[in-house]
Amino acid sequence: MNGFTTHQTPASSKRIWLLGAVLALAVAYFAVTASSALAGENFCSKAYLQPYGHSGDRCWGPGHFGLIGASVSTYERAGCVDIANGSNELMFSWVCGPAGTAPNAAANIFDIYHEGIFRKGVIRNNNLSFAAYFNGFQTFNY
Repeated sequence: MNGFTTHQTPASSKRIWLLGAVLALAVAYFAVTASSALAGENFCSKAYLQPYGHSGDRCWGPGHFGLIGASVSTYERAGCVDIANGSNELMFSWVCGPAGTAPNAAANIFDIYHEGIFRKGVIRNNNLSFAAYFNGFQTFNY
């Protein structure tokens, strides 16, 4: 024995249990409220987009004031995603991903710093020679 003993009184055991219960409730509360505040929508579902650089190479999602992210899923060709403002000006650089990821995302872009500004997701074909099918998805916070 090292000469040290530990002893908890019934009152300190109750405090520790109560503190643990309060922390567990707080974590559960924030997990539920955070997930319920997010919403998402598909846009440009199975959109047939022309090769990059040609008319019809991109598809624009509907705008939202709480947009926080967008993604593209691909079939036979690589695709890219960006976020545009209400004037259809791209706000970032294109983020691109490989072909054949549908129904999963090939590429994602997130922007929480401009929440409250009217914005929309935009996807495009990244292939220079062939048209292909793509899906877009955007996430927003209400």
